[in-house]
Amino acid sequence: MAESQLSCLDEAHVNERVTEAQAAFYYCERRRAALEALLRGGELAYRELVKKEQLRDFLSSREQQALRAAWSPYEDAAATNAAARGKSKAKGKAPAQAPAEPCESLAYWPDRSDTEVPPLDLGWTDTGVYRGVSRITLFTHPPKEEKAPHLKQVVRQMIQQAQKVIAVVMDLFTDGDIFQDIVDAAFKRRVPVYIILDEAGVKLFLEMCQGLELTDFRIRNIRVRSVTGVGFYMPMGKIKGTLSSTFLMVDGEKVATGSYR
Repeated sequence: MAESQLSCLDEAHVNERVTEAQAAFYYCERRRAALEALLRGGELAYRELVKKEQLRDFLSSREQQALRAAWSPYEDAAATNAAARGKSKAKGKAPAQAPAEPCESLAYWPDRSDTEVPPLDLGWTDTGVYRGVSRITLFTHPPKEEKAPHLKQVVRQMIQQAQKVIAVVMDLFTDGDIFQDIVDAAFKRRVPVYIILDEAGVKLFLEMCQGLELTDFRIRNIRVRSVTGVGFYMPMGKIKGTLSSTFLMVDGEKVATGSYR
C-alpha cells in the first residue's frame, strides 16, 4: 500500500489543501471527473464540465485524442460468455459449456490474477562490479564532428561486438538491419537476447520480421515480450500507458540510450 494511502488511515490525518498555483500540485478530483466526462461523452462533455467547474483547460486536443484511443472498458466475463453462446445458437451449433464463474470472481486473488515475472531462461551475464573507467559519449544526428559515426552505426557496432548478452527496450522497433544483427548474434555467436516492446508496437515489429528470412532455429536464443506503461485505472475502464524508455544494453558493460529508434 502506498504511503499516501497509509497516512489516510490515521485518524488524526488531515489532507493538506494544495492549489494549482503551488509547485506540489499534481492532481485534483475535479480534473478526474473531467477526464471521465471526456471518455464517456467526448470533447463536448469535457468542455462543458471544465466550464461548469471553472477549471483551466488542462488537456490539449492531441492529449484528448490519445487518451480516448488508449482507453478500453474492463472485460465482463459473463457478458462475453453470453455473447459467445448466443453466436453459437445463431449458427445452429450447440453452445460450448463455459466454466461456472465462482461467486468470488470479482474479488482480488493475487494467486489467480497476477503473473510472475518471466525468468531469464537464456541466462545472464555474471559480470560483477565494473572495475574499469566509466565513460559517457554523446552522439547526435546529424553528427557535430566531421568523422563522428552515425547513430545507427554506433548501435550496430555494439550489437556486432556482443559476446555475453543483449537487452533491448523499445517503444517501436522496425529497423530490419539492426534486428538482423541481433539475429546473427543470437544464432552465430549464441548470445542470449531479451527484447521488450511496447504493446502498441508489436504489430509493426512483426511486419518487419515478415520481411526477413527467420526460422525457429535462428531465433531460438531470442526472447521478445510486450508490456504497457503505467496505466490509469477508473471505475469505467483503464487508460493504457505507453512504454517511453529506449535503451540497448550489451554484455552488462555498455548501454546506449536516447531518442533514437
